Amino acid sequence: MLISFRSFGVFLIDKATDLVKKASIEKKNMKHLKISLLFLIVVSFSACEAQKQIRTTSCISGGEYDYLNNYSPGTICHAETCELYLAIWKSLFMEQNNLPDSYFDNHIELVHSQIANWNDGVSFNVCYKVKVGWAIAYSCDQFMIKINQDNKFYPALNLPRGTYLSKDQVKMIVSNKAFFSDIIKLSDVDNLKFTSMSDALTYLVTKAKVNTLCSGMVTINNITGNLELEAWAQYDNEDNSCIQGRIDLMTGETVVEDGPCWIN
Repeated sequence: MLISFRSFGVFLIDKATDLVKKASIEKKNMKHLKISLLFLIVVSFSACEAQKQIRTTSCISGGEYDYLNNYSPGTICHAETCELYLAIWKSLFMEQNNLPDSYFDNHIELVHSQIANWNDGVSFNVCYKVKVGWAIAYSCDQFMIKINQDNKFYPALNLPRGTYLSKDQVKMIVSNKAFFSDIIKLSDVDNLKFTSMSDALTYLVTKAKVNTLCSGMVTINNITGNLELEAWAQYDNEDNSCIQGRIDLMTGETVVEDGPCWIN
């Protein structure tokens, strides 16, 4: 009888040990199950958030260089006064932007120059294309070359009236942006970060977190002097809501802004 009781006690201890082991295994399995479920929830949430961040857009794409059709070809003025101030413009343009002659020869194409009379006097205007790799930007500069005798504006500059201005006087006018005079800032970087317009546009689309953008035009940033590609699109199913983006073709920096497509 004593042996039977002892055997029964051993049996109970063994059963209790099995139950403890089973409970431990189930607890561990539950822990693994909870971790797996939490992982699935996080992945699903991240996927949903990523999907939400990509807003669908649409736009009508034209040719890559269609924007150049907005500028008339123009003509180069070869009158003596035109030639004089074209030379002055080139000299100031090169000095202001620290450009070597080789940069001008390889990347600047003159397309228009003229002398224009207006209320304050006579101005010289010049338009040109800046070509770096596949990128082409169109720009125009102008400055006063003769101030009317009775003009009273900008007296502090102490400029002569009624006579054509010298290079140093033109430089003073441009530096002060007097009489709407300006020569654009242009960087001396002569290579692009992107191999094509399509390549640059694809990069900008990724940064903008949309499905598509249409290229607008290549411009010159008035602060850095670098060439930029502008692009845009309209948000689908969003009334009067558009996106505009710019990408620096030399550095890859991007700027993306939302705004109305039109203002009533």
